[in-house]
Amino acid sequence: MTSIPKDINEVYEELKTEITWVHGRWIVYRQLFAESEKRIDLLNECASAFFYIIQDVLLGEVQVSLSKLTDPAQSGKFKNLSLEQLQERLDAHGDKDLANQTRSILDRLHSKCTPFRVWRNKQLAHLDLTTAMKCTQNTLPGISRQKIEEALELVREFMNKIEGHYMDSEMGYEHFSMQSDGEALVAMLRYGLRYEELLKDGKVSYDDWHHGKWHDA
Repeated sequence: MTSIPKDINEVYEELKTEITWVHGRWIVYRQLFAESEKRIDLLNECASAFFYIIQDVLLGEVQVSLSKLTDPAQSGKFKNLSLEQLQERLDAHGDKDLANQTRSILDRLHSKCTPFRVWRNKQLAHLDLTTAMKCTQNTLPGISRQKIEEALELVREFMNKIEGHYMDSEMGYEHFSMQSDGEALVAMLRYGLRYEELLKDGKVSYDDWHHGKWHDA
């Protein structure tokens, strides 16, 4: 049960799911690439090219997601599932004081997301010819983990302002827990490297892995 007005809640719930998984992807990114230099060394030893691709894809995906979340309520004749769409419904059907507070947060979020939108429009979702050929003085803005963290914090503030107002609760998006996450992968990589050590030391038969159920995967 929820006390959020229906016209607001139908968009709010869809955005809640989307935002949860944006945080999920960012959590995996941080688990893999922002934990320590030693972890980076482990990933490079196991599959450096693969993890370079994963790092690039996850970083780009989070930027695109933040750009989509801050899209206008409508593009041409099509409505967008965005925070602006939710803000429009707050303005029309919600508490006026709440709508003013969320408007302020959303304005700050737009500012934080400006560099991500430039990347989306010039390279991530489109390939701007001039940018791709590096024939311009206007280079793409720098992206840092801190910038993404600050944007995600404002997304959480926006959503939890609504949840707090109508339901007197908060959603801990940044604490989203997944069993099969980056930490699970790192654990298996450690096991694999240890197996390799045992193999080199002659403590495991060279064809031992043939007896496992995944040998022909």
